Amino acid sequence: QRSFHWVTCCILLASVVSGCAYHSNVQQVATLESEADNPRVLLMPPDIRYYLITAGGLSEPHAEWTQAARENFSIAVGNHARQNNTELKILDDTDLTPTEVSYIKLHEAVGYTALMNHFGSLKLPTKNGEFDWSLGPGIAEIGEEQRADYGLFVFYRDEQASGGRIAVSVLAAAIGSAMSVGREYGFASLVDLESGDIVWFNVVRSEEHTSGRR
Repeated sequence: QRSFHWVTCCILLASVVSGCAYHSNVQQVATLESEADNPRVLLMPPDIRYYLITAGGLSEPHAEWTQAARENFSIAVGNHARQNNTELKILDDTDLTPTEVSYIKLHEAVGYTALMNHFGSLKLPTKNGEFDWSLGPGIAEIGEEQRADYGLFVFYRDEQASGGRIAVSVLAAAIGSAMSVGREYGFASLVDLESGDIVWFNVVRSEEHTSGRR
């Protein structure tokens, strides 16, 4: 068994794309287990996207920032894994199976639900405050195919204000109105690829507004 510490550090590398933001996490296990000498972790294609907020408030995709963030994140996680003698496989997003695509989408849905119901105000009474979320045992198919013990899923969105948006927000503040000039939010999960249980979940979020006169 290898210490769980390296995974925590890997997700903290979200600073590569997230900068300064609120972080919170739930850790369900102290160590990673594997029949091999070292736990084998599969990094699913990170679903990271950047947007530029126009003067009118529309969010437009920014392909260059998105590509750079995805590459930097994968490189940072890979470097950290090598430094800690952990077996890491990065899944190529150009050669995904239908099953892998479906679980990436499922992770987004489950992650949003956990974000709202465990970290947010919409508490589920059946959970009794416990973090108990899973992608289901069917994900074992991916673990067997990729020869991995755990899957690392990442979902992240960042919206940054354009020069025009900032100018409009300054004018709005001058007349006493607050306006959003950027936000970021996302989550990451470490999933047991045998049971489908989420054994570690991290949340990052922040939002910036201009302040109007009082």
